[in-house]
Amino acid sequence: MNKRLIKILTLLISGFSSQKAGATEFFSDIAVPVAYKEVYLNLHAASSHTKNGTFSRLPAVEALVGVYPDFQLRTITPVAFMQPKNASPLYYYGDMGIGVKYRFIHETITLPHVAFYPKFTFPSGDVNAVTGNKTITATVPFWLQKDWGPWKLSGGGGYLFNPAKGKFNFPFGGILLRKTISEYLTLGNELYAEGARDKNFAARLLYVAGGTYYFTNNAYTLFSVGHSIAGAKSFVAFFGVGVEWGPHLKIKEKEKLPLTVP
Repeated sequence: MNKRLIKILTLLISGFSSQKAGATEFFSDIAVPVAYKEVYLNLHAASSHTKNGTFSRLPAVEALVGVYPDFQLRTITPVAFMQPKNASPLYYYGDMGIGVKYRFIHETITLPHVAFYPKFTFPSGDVNAVTGNKTITATVPFWLQKDWGPWKLSGGGGYLFNPAKGKFNFPFGGILLRKTISEYLTLGNELYAEGARDKNFAARLLYVAGGTYYFTNNAYTLFSVGHSIAGAKSFVAFFGVGVEWGPHLKIKEKEKLPLTVP
Protein backbone atom coordinates (compact mmCIF):
# COMPACT_ATOMS: atom_id res chain seq x y z
CA MET A 1 0.00 0.00 0.00
CA ASN A 2 1.64 3.25 -1.13
CA LYS A 3 2.11 6.29 1.10
CA ARG A 4 -0.44 8.41 -0.76
CA LEU A 5 -3.18 5.78 -0.30
CA ILE A 6 -2.32 5.36 3.39
CA LYS A 7 -2.61 9.13 3.82
CA ILE A 8 -6.04 9.15 2.15
CA LEU A 9 -7.29 6.26 4.29
CA THR A 10 -5.99 7.89 7.45
CA LEU A 11 -7.87 11.07 6.56
CA LEU A 12 -11.04 9.07 6.09
CA ILE A 13 -10.66 7.45 9.50
CA SER A 14 -9.97 10.79 11.18
CA GLY A 15 -13.00 12.23 9.43
CA PHE A 16 -15.14 9.52 10.99
CA SER A 17 -13.44 9.11 14.38
CA SER A 18 -16.01 11.31 16.12
CA GLN A 19 -18.83 10.49 13.73
CA LYS A 20 -21.92 9.35 15.62
CA ALA A 21 -20.03 9.15 18.82
CA GLY A 22 -23.18 8.02 20.56
CA ALA A 23 -24.12 5.74 17.68
CA THR A 24 -27.62 7.24 17.79
CA GLU A 25 -29.16 9.12 14.91
CA PHE A 26 -27.58 12.36 16.16
CA PHE A 27 -24.07 13.43 17.11
CA SER A 28 -25.11 15.05 20.39
CA ASP A 29 -25.89 12.75 23.27
CA ILE A 30 -28.61 13.26 25.87
CA ALA A 31 -28.32 13.41 29.65
CA VAL A 32 -31.00 10.81 30.44
CA PRO A 33 -29.57 7.28 30.75
CA VAL A 34 -31.29 4.01 29.97
CA ALA A 35 -33.57 3.00 32.85
CA TYR A 36 -32.28 0.43 35.32
CA LYS A 37 -32.49 -3.15 33.96
CA GLU A 38 -33.47 -1.87 30.51
CA VAL A 39 -31.62 -3.03 27.38
CA TYR A 40 -31.57 -1.38 23.95
CA LEU A 41 -29.87 -3.26 21.11
CA ASN A 42 -29.52 -1.86 17.60
CA LEU A 43 -27.94 -2.73 14.29
CA HIS A 44 -27.04 0.34 12.25
CA ALA A 45 -25.09 1.81 9.38
CA ALA A 46 -23.45 5.26 9.63
CA SER A 47 -21.61 6.98 6.83
CA SER A 48 -19.50 10.10 6.37
CA HIS A 49 -18.52 11.41 2.93
CA THR A 50 -15.75 14.00 2.47
CA LYS A 51 -13.51 15.15 -0.36
CA ASN A 52 -11.22 12.20 0.42
CA GLY A 53 -13.91 9.55 0.00
CA THR A 54 -16.44 7.69 2.11
CA PHE A 55 -16.06 5.93 5.45
CA SER A 56 -18.88 3.86 6.92
CA ARG A 57 -19.75 1.61 9.80
CA LEU A 58 -21.46 -1.10 7.79
CA PRO A 59 -22.80 -2.53 9.96
CA ALA A 60 -22.28 -1.89 13.68
CA VAL A 61 -23.94 -3.48 16.70
CA GLU A 62 -24.58 -1.23 19.70
CA ALA A 63 -25.93 -2.13 23.13
CA LEU A 64 -27.20 0.30 25.80
CA VAL A 65 -27.81 -1.23 29.23
CA GLY A 66 -29.15 0.30 32.43
CA VAL A 67 -26.73 -1.36 34.85
CA TYR A 68 -27.78 0.68 37.92
CA PRO A 69 -30.06 3.66 38.58
CA ASP A 70 -28.57 6.66 36.73
CA PHE A 71 -25.77 4.50 35.22
CA GLN A 72 -25.76 3.35 31.61
CA LEU A 73 -23.23 1.06 29.92
CA ARG A 74 -22.71 1.35 26.18
CA THR A 75 -20.75 -0.93 23.85
CA ILE A 76 -20.31 -0.83 20.08
CA THR A 77 -18.72 -3.33 17.69
CA PRO A 78 -18.37 -2.03 14.11
CA VAL A 79 -17.28 -3.27 10.73
CA ALA A 80 -15.50 -0.55 8.72
CA PHE A 81 -16.10 0.04 5.01
CA MET A 82 -13.91 2.58 3.20
CA GLN A 83 -14.14 3.85 -0.34
CA PRO A 84 -11.18 6.21 -0.85
CA LYS A 85 -11.30 8.58 -3.77
CA ASN A 86 -9.58 7.00 -6.80
CA ALA A 87 -8.74 3.79 -4.94
CA SER A 88 -10.17 0.33 -4.26
CA PRO A 89 -12.62 -0.14 -1.38
CA LEU A 90 -11.69 -1.84 1.90
CA TYR A 91 -13.93 -3.81 4.26
CA TYR A 92 -12.56 -4.91 7.64
CA TYR A 93 -13.47 -4.96 11.33
CA GLY A 94 -13.13 -1.62 13.10
CA ASP A 95 -12.29 -0.27 16.54
CA MET A 96 -14.55 -1.33 19.42
CA GLY A 97 -16.00 1.26 21.80
CA ILE A 98 -17.27 1.39 25.36
CA GLY A 99 -18.82 4.16 27.44
CA VAL A 100 -20.47 4.81 30.79
CA LYS A 101 -23.10 7.50 31.32
CA TYR A 102 -23.71 8.83 34.84
CA ARG A 103 -26.55 11.26 35.50
CA PHE A 104 -25.70 13.20 38.66
CA ILE A 105 -28.42 15.88 38.50
CA HIS A 106 -32.10 15.14 37.89
CA GLU A 107 -34.39 17.65 36.24
CA THR A 108 -36.33 20.06 38.43
CA ILE A 109 -38.51 23.05 37.58
CA THR A 110 -35.39 25.16 37.14
CA LEU A 111 -32.54 22.67 36.64
CA PRO A 112 -31.93 20.34 33.69
CA HIS A 113 -30.78 16.74 33.74
CA VAL A 114 -26.95 16.70 33.75
CA ALA A 115 -24.77 13.69 32.93
CA PHE A 116 -21.11 12.84 32.45
CA TYR A 117 -20.60 10.41 29.56
CA PRO A 118 -16.98 9.36 28.89
CA LYS A 119 -16.39 7.00 25.95
CA PHE A 120 -13.35 5.09 24.76
CA THR A 121 -12.43 3.34 21.54
CA PHE A 122 -9.86 0.55 21.54
CA PRO A 123 -7.49 -0.36 18.67
CA SER A 124 -9.20 -3.61 17.71
CA GLY A 125 -9.43 -2.61 14.04
CA ASP A 126 -7.18 -4.02 11.35
CA VAL A 127 -4.14 -1.72 11.56
CA ASN A 128 -2.53 -3.30 8.50
CA ALA A 129 -5.65 -2.52 6.50
CA VAL A 130 -5.72 0.98 7.97
CA THR A 131 -9.23 0.52 9.38
CA GLY A 132 -8.05 1.03 12.95
CA ASN A 133 -6.81 4.14 14.74
CA LYS A 134 -3.83 2.26 16.32
CA THR A 135 -4.32 3.92 19.73
CA ILE A 136 -7.01 4.34 22.37
CA THR A 137 -9.12 7.48 21.97
CA ALA A 138 -11.30 9.07 24.64
CA THR A 139 -14.14 11.59 24.71
CA VAL A 140 -15.02 13.35 27.97
CA PRO A 141 -18.27 15.32 27.58
CA PHE A 142 -21.03 16.65 29.80
CA TRP A 143 -24.62 16.67 28.50
CA LEU A 144 -27.73 18.52 29.67
CA GLN A 145 -31.43 18.09 28.91
CA LYS A 146 -34.58 20.06 29.74
CA ASP A 147 -38.11 18.95 28.86
CA TRP A 148 -41.20 21.06 28.16
CA GLY A 149 -44.15 18.83 27.34
CA PRO A 150 -43.42 17.14 23.99
CA TRP A 151 -40.26 19.25 23.49
CA LYS A 152 -36.82 18.11 24.63
CA LEU A 153 -33.81 20.43 24.44
CA SER A 154 -30.39 18.80 24.82
CA GLY A 155 -26.91 20.25 24.61
CA GLY A 156 -23.37 20.00 25.82
CA GLY A 157 -19.92 19.06 24.69
CA GLY A 158 -16.45 18.10 25.70
CA TYR A 159 -13.05 17.11 24.39
CA LEU A 160 -11.77 14.24 22.27
CA PHE A 161 -8.27 12.95 22.99
CA ASN A 162 -6.50 11.11 20.18
CA PRO A 163 -2.78 10.42 20.82
CA ALA A 164 -2.24 8.82 17.39
CA LYS A 165 0.62 10.29 15.40
CA GLY A 166 -0.42 13.36 13.39
CA LYS A 167 -3.81 13.64 15.09
CA PHE A 168 -5.15 16.53 17.18
CA ASN A 169 -7.10 16.63 20.40
CA PHE A 170 -10.16 18.78 19.76
CA PRO A 171 -13.31 20.20 21.37
CA PHE A 172 -16.81 19.31 20.23
CA GLY A 173 -20.33 20.25 21.17
CA GLY A 174 -23.88 20.36 19.97
CA ILE A 175 -27.45 21.41 20.61
CA LEU A 176 -30.39 19.16 19.79
CA LEU A 177 -34.11 20.00 19.78
CA ARG A 178 -36.54 17.07 19.59
CA LYS A 179 -40.32 16.90 19.58
CA THR A 180 -42.57 13.92 20.29
CA ILE A 181 -44.96 14.00 17.35
CA SER A 182 -46.98 10.96 18.43
CA GLU A 183 -46.69 7.94 20.68
CA TYR A 184 -44.48 6.32 18.04
CA LEU A 185 -42.66 9.16 16.28
CA THR A 186 -40.03 11.63 17.53
CA LEU A 187 -38.27 14.12 15.22
CA GLY A 188 -35.30 16.40 15.87
CA ASN A 189 -32.93 19.01 14.50
CA GLU A 190 -29.32 19.46 15.54
CA LEU A 191 -26.37 21.81 15.19
CA TYR A 192 -23.05 20.14 15.94
CA ALA A 193 -19.54 21.62 15.85
CA GLU A 194 -16.09 20.13 16.30
CA GLY A 195 -12.49 21.28 16.01
CA ALA A 196 -9.85 20.22 13.51
CA ARG A 197 -8.80 16.56 13.79
CA ASP A 198 -5.49 16.95 11.95
CA LYS A 199 -3.75 19.43 9.68
CA ASN A 200 -5.66 18.16 6.66
CA PHE A 201 -9.16 18.15 8.13
CA ALA A 202 -10.49 21.49 9.34
CA ALA A 203 -13.11 22.23 11.95
CA ARG A 204 -16.72 21.94 10.83
CA LEU A 205 -20.29 22.86 11.75
CA LEU A 206 -23.01 20.36 10.81
CA TYR A 207 -26.77 20.57 10.55
CA VAL A 208 -28.52 17.21 11.06
CA ALA A 209 -32.21 16.26 10.89
CA GLY A 210 -33.59 12.89 11.91
CA GLY A 211 -35.78 10.93 14.28
CA THR A 212 -37.04 7.69 15.74
CA TYR A 213 -40.08 5.66 14.75
CA TYR A 214 -41.51 2.70 16.69
CA PHE A 215 -43.33 0.19 14.49
CA THR A 216 -44.16 -1.99 17.54
CA ASN A 217 -43.98 -1.29 21.27
CA ASN A 218 -40.40 -2.57 21.48
CA ALA A 219 -39.00 -2.38 17.93
CA TYR A 220 -37.88 0.84 16.32
CA THR A 221 -35.93 2.48 13.55
CA LEU A 222 -33.52 5.44 13.77
CA PHE A 223 -32.60 7.72 10.88
CA SER A 224 -30.83 10.99 10.12
CA VAL A 225 -29.12 12.93 7.38
CA GLY A 226 -26.90 16.01 7.57
CA HIS A 227 -24.43 18.29 5.85
CA SER A 228 -21.75 20.74 6.86
CA ILE A 229 -22.79 24.39 6.82
CA ALA A 230 -19.33 25.73 7.67
CA GLY A 231 -15.78 24.40 7.69
CA ALA A 232 -14.72 21.05 6.22
CA LYS A 233 -17.28 19.90 3.67
CA SER A 234 -18.97 16.63 4.55
CA PHE A 235 -22.22 14.70 4.19
CA VAL A 236 -23.40 12.32 6.93
CA ALA A 237 -26.17 9.74 7.14
CA PHE A 238 -27.42 7.17 9.65
CA PHE A 239 -29.98 4.36 9.58
CA GLY A 240 -30.59 1.65 12.15
CA VAL A 241 -33.13 -0.77 13.57
CA GLY A 242 -33.34 -1.86 17.17
CA VAL A 243 -35.26 -3.56 19.95
CA GLU A 244 -35.70 -2.82 23.65
CA TRP A 245 -36.74 -4.94 26.58
CA GLY A 246 -36.97 -4.72 30.35
CA PRO A 247 -39.40 -3.78 33.15
CA HIS A 248 -39.72 -0.13 32.09
CA LEU A 249 -41.32 -1.19 28.80
CA LYS A 250 -44.33 -2.55 30.71
CA ILE A 251 -44.74 0.83 32.44
CA LYS A 252 -44.67 2.61 29.07
CA GLU A 253 -47.36 0.29 27.72
CA LYS A 254 -49.55 0.57 30.84
CA GLU A 255 -49.37 4.34 31.09
CA LYS A 256 -49.26 4.88 27.29
CA LEU A 257 -46.07 6.91 27.55
CA PRO A 258 -44.34 8.08 24.35
CA LEU A 259 -41.88 5.50 23.05
CA THR A 260 -38.39 6.99 22.78
CA VAL A 261 -34.83 5.74 22.45
CA PRO A 262 -32.24 7.10 24.93
